[in-house]
Amino acid sequence: MLEPVGLTHGHYECRSLDETLPVLTDLLAMTVLERKNGQAILKHPNTAWRLVVHEGGPDAPDKPHNNHYGVRVANPREIDAAWSYLEAHKARYGIKRVTKPHATHYARSIYLSEPGGNTLEIEYYEPQAAAEGRLIAAPHWDRPLAERDFPGRGYVPQALTHGTLECHDKDASAAFYRDVLGLQIAGGGRISVYVKHPSTPWYLVVLPMPKRKKPLRPVNRFTLTMASAHDVEEAHRELGSRATELQAIERGESCTSFLFADLDRNWWEVRA
Repeated sequence: MLEPVGLTHGHYECRSLDETLPVLTDLLAMTVLERKNGQAILKHPNTAWRLVVHEGGPDAPDKPHNNHYGVRVANPREIDAAWSYLEAHKARYGIKRVTKPHATHYARSIYLSEPGGNTLEIEYYEPQAAAEGRLIAAPHWDRPLAERDFPGRGYVPQALTHGTLECHDKDASAAFYRDVLGLQIAGGGRISVYVKHPSTPWYLVVLPMPKRKKPLRPVNRFTLTMASAHDVEEAHRELGSRATELQAIERGESCTSFLFADLDRNWWEVRA
């Protein structure tokens, strides 16, 4: 089993950084840490996870709804405020669609389709969910952002909480993430399973989709960080010995990173 020190990055393909970055910063409260060579690294103030945004050009495909990222607000009224604000500013940000607020399983959320071909979610979780043991529903922040930190919208994204993946078999995929990748199964329901690293709150929602029509390209991946280059080498050997559980494994130019695709055709990066 791999022993990563963290699930540290999500990777996100858009068509144009100039179009997509304002959506992530002005509407989801992220900040740009670095931008160069068609790539930008973003971070939410309350989330250590980095989001690496890659510019894919005008032909970059739309991503399935089940491959999205989400932020969370602190009270239910903010979901309605977010919907009103986004509806009023769709044209300014090139947003194609904003769903009306809807509730499922202690959560209330809206989804927006940004011009880079991706879906994004703004959600609220009822406290009852955490009280009943749903780990992922607990607040993901130590110091809540105030309205002055994100003024004029009527809502404040408090954290970048999750990404999502599709799979063929929920139980088999969960076993691979736990027993091979060294991640934690943090719950789930009748349909989905939640996967995270034990040291951090952000998580992946894994949803079964037996007839996947749009498998993602390697640029859309998640990064597992190891403690050293030696551990990356060991991880490469470990995964190379489990060929029946992988679609592909690609060695990088150095010994400090490599990519692989699991049997669900989801791409992962292992790096030091």
